[in-house]
Amino acid sequence: MAKSKVRQSKFIWAASVIVLIIAGYFVYQYVATQINKRDFIQARAAIDAVYVDIVAKVGQPDNSKRTNDCSRPSEEFEQGPLSCSVATDFIYGVDNEEQANQLFKQIQGVIAMHSDQFKPTKPLSGAIADTLVVNTYYHSTLDYYQNAHGLLCVSSYIYDTPREINLSIKNSDKKSFEAGIACSGSAKSQYYSLDQ
Repeated sequence: MAKSKVRQSKFIWAASVIVLIIAGYFVYQYVATQINKRDFIQARAAIDAVYVDIVAKVGQPDNSKRTNDCSRPSEEFEQGPLSCSVATDFIYGVDNEEQANQLFKQIQGVIAMHSDQFKPTKPLSGAIADTLVVNTYYHSTLDYYQNAHGLLCVSSYIYDTPREINLSIKNSDKKSFEAGIACSGSAKSQYYSLDQ
């Protein structure tokens, strides 16, 4: 009788430990997903704050677009890992590359004011670079950052390269200067619609 109670008590103890481990795993997954989701929400808020300051200090752009999406790279027999990104792109009409570089420096300066949210991971660009690729000149540059929550961020600047510019300007006599800020990273769940 005593051996039976000892066995029963060991079984109950082992079952309780297994239940606690399983419950702990699900609680951990839930908390990790919520923290990951919060990271994207805070990245979106940081980009929005930078954009508001850009409009205030640089001027209202001709056009802008906010995007939040997720994607999976295609792999041979399955879908790849899920990642999500949040971005804001905006465009100005400019007269020449010198004016585009002036706007680039002003925007770069506004982002630098948010150094608590965007820390450079490489030296910042000095100017828009002109690159010849297969008979086409690309006038662009990128700056790389890591945000306060570990997401990788990039600010992009494109001058007068129509095949790379997604937005339109109001005055067709001007040349396009498009800038954007985007943050992306691995996602534990699909927080936004899948990019096709």
